[in-house]
Amino acid sequence: MFDHKDTPMNHDIRDFRQPMVTSIGIMLGFLMNFLAQWAIADDDSSAIQTVADAVVAITLLIGIGLMIFTLFKLLTNRYDTANAGLYYQGIFRWYMAAIIVSFGGLGASLFI
Repeated sequence: MFDHKDTPMNHDIRDFRQPMVTSIGIMLGFLMNFLAQWAIADDDSSAIQTVADAVVAITLLIGIGLMIFTLFKLLTNRYDTANAGLYYQGIFRWYMAAIIVSFGGLGASLFI
């Protein structure tokens, strides 16, 4: 069986950086557009009217915060190049958490 721990990883994360930055930018744009449309949908009242609305809004804002944090970690050049593989794995976990939280909030907005 193929063991991923035995494969050497490139000591630079530049090959992984651009696709993640691009996808985060697309998702951030989508989420911010969703929130903006939601905020202006009701001109005469607040967009957050129920507890369910608050849960969705908080979830989306946490997802956006996680994406911005992940973007910061991706774009920084201060990491130990000897442990670039471990650094990338940590970024990837934050990236997946941001996606799961964000799309969980979007899914909640459909069903709540």
